[in-house]
Amino acid sequence: MLKKLCLLSLTLLLGGCSLTQYNVSESEINQYLKEQVAFEKQLGIPGIISSKIRLDEMQSRIGRSQADRIELDAAGDLQVSSPLGSQQMKIRFALRARPDYVADQGAIYLRDLELISVKTEPADIGAALTPLLPTFNQSFSLFLSQTPVYRLDSRRKNEAMIKEKVEALKVEPGRLVIPFKLL
Repeated sequence: MLKKLCLLSLTLLLGGCSLTQYNVSESEINQYLKEQVAFEKQLGIPGIISSKIRLDEMQSRIGRSQADRIELDAAGDLQVSSPLGSQQMKIRFALRARPDYVADQGAIYLRDLELISVKTEPADIGAALTPLLPTFNQSFSLFLSQTPVYRLDSRRKNEAMIKEKVEALKVEPGRLVIPFKLL
């Protein structure tokens, strides 16, 4: 009995020493984005053009094209109005950003947002959006710097335990690795 107890204690001690990171998978972030994150904004140039954009379909690809970046596909609806009329369309943005962990919130944000591409349906409307792209990019960048793409859940014992002990954030293909201190 004593032998089993010592063996169990040694196993837990060794296991505790090697357990110094927590992984957040691409699918966990995508689930969080689906349930928690939606972007809606009204933008425009007064008297010339106005638009209302809603992005509610977001998918991440972690560390696939650049080692320290997350790519984000964001899709939704865009309504553009001008003196010439109104147009409803589907829009899809491809973006790249650097993930950043904020310890006191236990949250991961996206910083240094870079617009990779914009596609619209119908496709011929995309060129007319060129004047609005810098404004869209700036608004979405601000939104993602203030809205987490993942938050450690304090109701989950393992996530609550590491929230304040995180040392850094590493990007690996398909997951974010969160190294933390045991003590």
